[in-house]
Amino acid sequence: MYSVELASKEIGKRVIVSLKIVVPDEEEQYSGYWGTIVQVDEGGLLVEVEGGSEEQFEMIPPDLSFLDKAQHDIYEFNDGTVVENIDYEVYLTGAYDPSHL
Repeated sequence: MYSVELASKEIGKRVIVSLKIVVPDEEEQYSGYWGTIVQVDEGGLLVEVEGGSEEQFEMIPPDLSFLDKAQHDIYEFNDGTVVENIDYEVYLTGAYDPSHL
């Protein structure tokens, strides 16, 4: 269950987010980013991006079950960048058409 009160406890935590995009009749596309949760509201958790995305901010959906405790001390991102001190791993799947999920 998601609540702003519960989610507020996650402000300041660092996350690494893996995004998988499903495209029919094509290979799945992968991307991601890492950063710090800086704000929460009914719409989700706002992450200030440190790397992996051109965006300054990205949003994690309003569901705390997406936050998995980090399993590693060090992560190596797709471009070779080393990322440390991560609190949570987040795995999200999306599609251009919801019927493909």
